[in-house]
Amino acid sequence: MTLEPATTMRPRSFFPWFRLTVGALCLAGLTGLLFVPQFLPWVLRFEHATADWRTALLSDRLPGPHPEIAVVTITPATLRDYANSPIDRGLLARTVSAIDAAGAAVIGLDIYFLKATEPQKDQALVDALKSAKAKVVLGAWDERGQMEQFQREFQKSFLDRIGHPAGYLNLRHQRDDVVRYRASPHLGSDYPESLSRLLARAAGRDGADSERPIAWLLPPAGGTPTFATYPAHTFVAGEHGLSADKAVAAAKPLAGKIVLVGGDFPERDKHRTPLSSWTSESMSGVYIHANMIADLLDPRRSIAELPPSVARNLVGIVAIVSCIIGWLLWQSSIVQYLGYTFATAVLVAVDAFVYREFRLLLPITLILAAWFLGVTGGRAIRFFVHWFLGRSRSST
Repeated sequence: MTLEPATTMRPRSFFPWFRLTVGALCLAGLTGLLFVPQFLPWVLRFEHATADWRTALLSDRLPGPHPEIAVVTITPATLRDYANSPIDRGLLARTVSAIDAAGAAVIGLDIYFLKATEPQKDQALVDALKSAKAKVVLGAWDERGQMEQFQREFQKSFLDRIGHPAGYLNLRHQRDDVVRYRASPHLGSDYPESLSRLLARAAGRDGADSERPIAWLLPPAGGTPTFATYPAHTFVAGEHGLSADKAVAAAKPLAGKIVLVGGDFPERDKHRTPLSSWTSESMSGVYIHANMIADLLDPRRSIAELPPSVARNLVGIVAIVSCIIGWLLWQSSIVQYLGYTFATAVLVAVDAFVYREFRLLLPITLILAAWFLGVTGGRAIRFFVHWFLGRSRSST
């Protein structure tokens, strides 16, 4: 008696609805990934979530605080004796003067000016900025900001009085309200370049304001901050009873640095970033701008993405290869391992390697989806074809 091999399947009489449905759904899914633009925003939600974890785990980590950038913050403690908003311009004037006296190379203000305050304090800030020996770059909201006409007019007239370059502060939030990319210039704007680009140029470097991913920095392993931070009241003489001698000593680390001045408040100007996927913490706008400046200072760290046409072709190749594997190994138990578990691990490892070594973001979620749908679809369609051919032979 001859036993039939276990891998040979007998033609079945029932119609394989399940296999046909699975195959059709997988092919429809692949079509949606590759050819249906309306499907893309839904998929990109998962793509962004995956990319955020990659960024949070694999971004660069300096051995200590950034050597060229320092952040001066205006905090609730700084404003202990002042109104919360707008930031007291007399305090800002003394802060700018203290930073300049410490020998900062460049001073940037991540602060916008939308209305007049006390005339003497407004003039004091104008004078402090105009007389600074350091290079000064101001921040502004461009036409995309939600402003009244009088605010727009005051901002322009006030910045014109100071006479230093001004760059836009606008951040690019995506649909899930996360800041991942640099904001591009607004066409025809009075502020055609970003604050970060103008500050990098003032320090002798330059870069484009293209809508590309921000190259984030992770905090140093020793627990020190990514950017050395100095609350203004810790080095401005007279604040919180600080003596002049202690103030001068506290400001010394600012010498030769790009010093970015901005608010750090728990209730405003807070934004989710890719790093929030790991820490669950939002980041103050001043630190987002500091990350963008650091990105421009070291172009080797810049992150790129594949052009849409290249990404689509790559996903298409992955889909074809996975369909072939599913078709060829449809009866083998190895397809469960090769097609899913092992392949997922390999693809994720390749993605991590490409990100770390080539500074390139691959569409990993689309690739994994194409692989899974291709293997599953190829296997299901081959099962149906086998049934159909067996049915045809048995009927002749």
